[in-house]
Amino acid sequence: MNNNNSLKDVAGRLAFDIDGVFANTMELFIRLIREYYQIDSIRYEDITQYFLYDCLPLDREKIDVVINKILDYPHALEMDPFDHSVPVLTRYAENHPLVFITARNKEAPIRDWVLQTLPEVDPKNIRVIATGEHHLKLDLLKDLGFSYYLDDHLDTCIQLAQNGIKPIVFSQPWNTGNNDFHRVDDWVEVEKILLPEGV
Repeated sequence: MNNNNSLKDVAGRLAFDIDGVFANTMELFIRLIREYYQIDSIRYEDITQYFLYDCLPLDREKIDVVINKILDYPHALEMDPFDHSVPVLTRYAENHPLVFITARNKEAPIRDWVLQTLPEVDPKNIRVIATGEHHLKLDLLKDLGFSYYLDDHLDTCIQLAQNGIKPIVFSQPWNTGNNDFHRVDDWVEVEKILLPEGV
């Protein structure tokens, strides 16, 4: 992880992605591939590209079927959050609104997942926005006044960085590579940024 000194005053100025950052979406994808197609050879570390067609030895149709199931009820509610994310976000929400911006095109299922996953946070303090496209996040972040964004999609991070938004990359097998972005490996490291000692 990079030096935290480069991330001063993040609290209150950060929005969050959901899939691959808060929700362990790929773990659910692997479970559903096993359930629906009896394929148990896919491992998390095999997902080395953001677009699954580019890295998994699966028919495009199978990938599409499972992705569509993840995007909608009931499977959209079956994801697990990443370890330590819930207590960090719950504590952060005591002083700052939680704004989640996702490229999903169906907002209701993922909003319901966020609300059920953060039961101790006042729903009025949570906002979930589905843009439908990754590139639409930039203008939205600017319009809402955010300076930082926690994401796992490198192309989005590059776009944001070129336009004045500072990305924080949540490290995943599909976003390795050389870049100067601040990275966090888990929510323990996110906590150090959002909830510094004494806050």
